[in-house]
Amino acid sequence: MRAEHAEYVVPVITTTAALTTALAQLPPTAVPILDVLLGMEGTTIVDDLTRDSVSGVAEVLRPAGSYAGEYVAAATVVQAARRRSIPVVTSAPFPLRALWPEIEIDLVP
Repeated sequence: MRAEHAEYVVPVITTTAALTTALAQLPPTAVPILDVLLGMEGTTIVDDLTRDSVSGVAEVLRPAGSYAGEYVAAATVVQAARRRSIPVVTSAPFPLRALWPEIEIDLVP
């Protein structure tokens, strides 16, 4: 198992929209834990929503129609996972699969 190797580093990939959503939902006592995770050099990649990424995120958002604004964070996560061909680790797969049913999910309890 890869997890048994002390030198193995699992990158954490997130997006600015997902990070903003997480910070808004976390209790203040949990924010320092997220700050530590984000501060670990070489393990966290934060995708910005930029002019170059907007069209890909919009493609993922199209199924949301008039609710697209509520799904921006989920769409940025789906697009980041699609670009990298990696699964999304989440306990809430519904919004991701609603936008992109084929997205690979590693479900956590």
